[in-house]
Amino acid sequence: MKKTKKECGLRSVAESVLLAGTCAGAGALLGAAEHFYKFALTPKKHDVRKDRDPIEKDYVEGRRWMKGHPRREDIYLRAGDGLQLHANFIPSEYGDGEHRYAVCVHGYADAADSMGIYARVYRDRLGMHVLLPDLRGHGKSDGDYVGMGYHDSLDILSWIDWILERDRDAQIILHGISMGAAAVLLTTGHRLPAQVAAAVADSSYTSAMDVMSSMYRGLGGPAATAPVMMEAVRGIALVRAGYDIAKASPLQAVARSQTPTLFIHGQADDFVPARMMPALYRAASCPKAFQWVPEAGHVQSVIYDPELYWARIERFLHAHGVAIV
Repeated sequence: MKKTKKECGLRSVAESVLLAGTCAGAGALLGAAEHFYKFALTPKKHDVRKDRDPIEKDYVEGRRWMKGHPRREDIYLRAGDGLQLHANFIPSEYGDGEHRYAVCVHGYADAADSMGIYARVYRDRLGMHVLLPDLRGHGKSDGDYVGMGYHDSLDILSWIDWILERDRDAQIILHGISMGAAAVLLTTGHRLPAQVAAAVADSSYTSAMDVMSSMYRGLGGPAATAPVMMEAVRGIALVRAGYDIAKASPLQAVARSQTPTLFIHGQADDFVPARMMPALYRAASCPKAFQWVPEAGHVQSVIYDPELYWARIERFLHAHGVAIV
């Protein structure tokens, strides 16, 4: 992928900072930025200890459903940059006669099985085929960095192509949570085939820079130093991961989107600040709707009030031409 002059300049600055690590000031900044980069942008596996928390019960059941489903298939494809990507595919109970597909995209520090709770409803209640990709660097997909939705959106385009090669009459729904929601919104910023009917973004952030700055402050980083720290991390990411995290901006993507999009957010979300959803909604140029879920924490809306959650999605899909069985 061709780099812009700005990206090349940023990369040169980052490489210069890396080479200047022996200097006291640069070394201190570099050390802190390197630490934060490893914390935020190194892929992590799902922490199974969290499954003991009673609030995770429904997610745990969803994981078991996906992993143990007798019709689950492992699907592999090559990304544009050569990485091997993996997804789980579970066909509809109606077989090839069904042309509706839900692509369920997981969040930060997790893998595709976390989307079992969502895929189960799309398949067993709404009658759709379900595709659950592992984002790059997660699950069985190659990669050694967290894409924050940027490269992931290009990978979702590849999964859309996979569906269309299988079924030219497909009607596709994109549903993501957290970083997966950001990836979905970034995908809608691309020119999409008409078969992509709608998107659901649950707990997306406005941009990678914004949410990482929030993470930094949450870890005790001084607010005054956050902009400098984020620029340093941005430079390191360009060198190590090969992409500009400032371009991982759902806020910019939705301004170009034509895909009908439903935004969902828990009002008690303290990981991806709830204030980010109204900003995304206002910026979106597509047909759109939103749903607050009072008192729900990060990606807990589906658990806190599942009746509200799925009724809102069904109404939205129906309003945009997706048949609900």
